[in-house]
Amino acid sequence: MKKVSEMVYPTPEIIVEAKRSYNRILKRYREAEKFLDDPQVPQTEKDKRIITFRIEIVDVLEAYLEVLKNWGVQISDDEIMGGMKIE
Repeated sequence: MKKVSEMVYPTPEIIVEAKRSYNRILKRYREAEKFLDDPQVPQTEKDKRIITFRIEIVDVLEAYLEVLKNWGVQISDDEIMGGMKIE
């Protein structure tokens, strides 16, 4: 099976959209992180959401990074943690 980065030609517009999508998921990551770090939230509630956090957020962020890097996009550590710069 082909990788996504091999299936789609990375035009500037497609790269920008991938970066925007990454930023949207990164925002969701930060919200989930706050929830999981909140001492007021019972551990049982946190445990219910760990799988969703991993599959729907962390794995998706990693997939966007892989696609962008395979397309040759230079990504700084600051962008990974703070959001992609949209030019």
